[in-house]
Amino acid sequence: MDKAQPPLANTFTLGVRDFDAQRSFYRRLGWPLAFDSDDFAVFEMRGAVLALFPVDKLADDSRAQPELGCGGIRFNIIISVDSPEEVDELADRVRRAGGTLTKEPVDAEFFVGRDAYFSDPEGNYWEIAWAPPDNPVVAAQRRAAGIAP
Repeated sequence: MDKAQPPLANTFTLGVRDFDAQRSFYRRLGWPLAFDSDDFAVFEMRGAVLALFPVDKLADDSRAQPELGCGGIRFNIIISVDSPEEVDELADRVRRAGGTLTKEPVDAEFFVGRDAYFSDPEGNYWEIAWAPPDNPVVAAQRRAAGIAP
């Protein structure tokens, strides 16, 4: 790896308790399935991929103990969309797919834009967010994904 370049980090793996149910949820969202097997599935996202792997196998692979805690937010993954309307549209798809909206689409509280939060059936949290192109985080996301400003 060239020391001048930051590392490429664009695969997010969720260790899941009920692999089949989680895979079905993300399929219902309509995200393209890039790989599918009995215990590993990968969904394409713009600029990244989401992998699902049974939490016990993820723990074995990493030589760590699985975290099976329930309730509360431990992390979230931000899905950046291109317009305020897309926040609402994706939130509706999440609801129809069986996800739980924990924050309905609203004008954002901590930045200029619009956002919503949801959790998948196992309590993994996602934020759906839109911010104008002059937002420095949006600019960095677009650069990282190779998308022109």
